[in-house]
Amino acid sequence: MALTTATAPRLAEFMAASPETLGLVLLEADPHGGRLERPAQLAAVADALADGAATARDFQERFPGRTPAELAGELDVPVVTTDDDPMVGSIWRFAEYRPRPPRIVLYNRGLAPLEDTLAGTMATRLLGRAAPRDVFIAHELYHHAEAIRPEVSIARRYRPTLFRIGNWHWRTGIAALAEIAAGAFAQSLLELPCHPKVLDFAAIDAISIGS
Repeated sequence: MALTTATAPRLAEFMAASPETLGLVLLEADPHGGRLERPAQLAAVADALADGAATARDFQERFPGRTPAELAGELDVPVVTTDDDPMVGSIWRFAEYRPRPPRIVLYNRGLAPLEDTLAGTMATRLLGRAAPRDVFIAHELYHHAEAIRPEVSIARRYRPTLFRIGNWHWRTGIAALAEIAAGAFAQSLLELPCHPKVLDFAAIDAISIGS
């Protein structure tokens, strides 16, 4: 999970927004999401949110009472930390899923400003009883679950046309849908008050203060 540091900080607005609204924000920011007509955008966001929540319910039924780190252990997905620079271009990295071999990488220096900022009432409003690292591990666990299941990935269920020549269409998937679903997975698994997309905006303020 990562954020683009060029995103405008609108934390209060997005804390009050629904997962559907936040999902549309993510979809519209995707280079290909805007190619869908509005009804298809709404359907795609709804499908992504539902897929994330359903995957979380499946995990809860199979592994009741497990924390995200314990779930990762059950699935043989190591969780490792690194002090590497979290910044790549304009992308600030908190965590990422690496499929070969499967593992979740947490960026200590990426998480630190957010963890330092989230305390007291603000932490409860955004995370409930969860810790930031729980959220990011859960987010990446969805990407693992999607990588190993046989169904068509959520990112490829909606494939807008990039261009066409006669009857031939060049279509592409939409990466933002996997991020929307991963956020819904974490929100459902951890019973978060907000879709984790809100953490991006909290992080922008935290990173700015720490700079």
